[in-house]
Amino acid sequence: MAVPKSVVRINKDGVHMESNVERTAYTITELSRAALRDVARLLRRRIKEAAPVDTGNLRRNVGSWVRSTKGNEVPFLQVGVYDKERAHKKGLQHAFYAPYLELGSSRQDAVNHGQGFIRPTVMSSVDDIRRIQGQYLSAIEEENKALGLIDEDEEVADD
Repeated sequence: MAVPKSVVRINKDGVHMESNVERTAYTITELSRAALRDVARLLRRRIKEAAPVDTGNLRRNVGSWVRSTKGNEVPFLQVGVYDKERAHKKGLQHAFYAPYLELGSSRQDAVNHGQGFIRPTVMSSVDDIRRIQGQYLSAIEEENKALGLIDEDEEVADD
């Protein structure tokens, strides 16, 4: 998404009006995206540390995605384990057993005393997530600072 024009100016009957609504909406959306990318880095690192290790394959399969629904520009974050197709695209062996470790099965409870390894990690990171989000969204007050935090070309990747 390209940066919209900074202002819309209207002169009518001697009254001068300026609107920064579109630029402000763009800035808020992009700051939210940037904050989610930083949260994703934090969560990927912590989830990899919490993942049970046998061969290390599960840790290599932990990923994150910042997405938006069609027609809605509000970004959201997904964190989890790659599906079979994405794992193969990245040259990894698919960690098909990840859901059983996280959720358990009819034969075995989830790891971490039935809690799994993703959910508890995310829940214990809520304060840090709020802190990261707050740093970015407080930058709305200063446009230059906000534009410095936004990197449109950055793609969420693996650590």
